[in-house]
Amino acid sequence: MRIRFWGVRGSIPTPSSAEEIEHKLVQALLGARGVDLEDEAAVRRYVSELPLHSRGCWGGNTTCLQITTNSGDNLIIDAGSGLRPLGEALLADEFGRGEGHAVMLFTHTHWDHIQGFPFFKPLFIPGNRFDIYARHELIEERLRYQHDSRFFPVGLDVMAAQKSFHLIPERVELFDGRVVVSSIGLDHPGVAYAYRIEADGHSFVMASDGEYKELAGDYWQRYVDFYRDADVLVFDAQYTLREALVEKQNWGHSSAMIGIDLASDAKVKTIVMVHHEPSYDDDKIKRIFDDALRYLDRMPSVIRPVVLVGYEGLLLDL
Repeated sequence: MRIRFWGVRGSIPTPSSAEEIEHKLVQALLGARGVDLEDEAAVRRYVSELPLHSRGCWGGNTTCLQITTNSGDNLIIDAGSGLRPLGEALLADEFGRGEGHAVMLFTHTHWDHIQGFPFFKPLFIPGNRFDIYARHELIEERLRYQHDSRFFPVGLDVMAAQKSFHLIPERVELFDGRVVVSSIGLDHPGVAYAYRIEADGHSFVMASDGEYKELAGDYWQRYVDFYRDADVLVFDAQYTLREALVEKQNWGHSSAMIGIDLASDAKVKTIVMVHHEPSYDDDKIKRIFDDALRYLDRMPSVIRPVVLVGYEGLLLDL
């Protein structure tokens, strides 16, 4: 099973500003003392060794993940603005020929999780097939409303691919049983759902857009049990710990430190922090996760998960 991250930003697409790019260039040049700037190979080697947030960015597209199984089954989780570049990439294979099939899972239908749907080119190609699943009722109606002419010039029915809409139960087998999907509700305005996906002998959990209002007891244990022994947990870490517990309580998001506690209790192997706050630049996001790693270092090594910052283009092979 391969997981690719096409969008990791929360709330609204957030392109890097000119000031941020200038800052990165200045810092890179200041660190280049001793590098022969007339030697392209040396410059490229120097740049390749810079931290990711210095040579590039975490990414400004909103939530979209792609899962490909060893059998070639395609699952797409959420349709934030990251869905648009995913669509461009899919045109290179059977989706460009009108022969593609994918399952789309929606955690919920807040704008940042559906806004890429109208820009997903494979949906416009006859012959492609999409099975669209959600725990929320009337998923077709919700998506169709986004295509209303008052908000978008192209109606849903103009998308010529075959689209089938399904209300997903708590547990369902997909792709002739090769993939099993289970779900659990998360504390988020309007309710979002976490999905646990089991395929190829591995388990992956997508738990974006969730707040954890009780950090102990039965409430906590419910999530520990759902995440237990996952190979990868993708976790909503939009806020600092203070924001999650005090300043933005009831806003429906969490923090990296809470994610680390959950992952440790559930014996998760790797946790990936996503849904980055749109008002935070790359340096601020890096500082937040440096704090989280220091918190992790205080834990006994036997229960420490691997902690990663999610970024556009991140690939995980299980």
